[in-house]
Amino acid sequence: MLTRFLIHVGALLFVFYFIWHVHQSILGAAIIMAVILALVNAIIRPVLLVLTLPVTVLTLGLFVIILNALLFGLSFAVLQGIMGVHFDLTFLQILVGYVIYVIVSTLLTHLIH
Repeated sequence: MLTRFLIHVGALLFVFYFIWHVHQSILGAAIIMAVILALVNAIIRPVLLVLTLPVTVLTLGLFVIILNALLFGLSFAVLQGIMGVHFDLTFLQILVGYVIYVIVSTLLTHLIH
């Protein structure tokens, strides 16, 4: 469990630094966002998956990627509120950051296990 948490923190560090070009206090931000993301995925995501099921079926499951990116953006917005900073990111940057986050965390998971 700690290993998975550290993998997600590492993937978030990669996204913060290389994709979003956020360079100030990113280690603390990555740890806090990993916790926020875990809470959002545990509490909000299941409800939204059920509510958006018709759209997900119509788009053959592709809407789940958009939903996950929106939740990723929500987590980042909460992080900005907690840290008291503001970063200007578009939805496309959040979507790209989410996709890179998934790829990096998957690669790190397969390398470690």
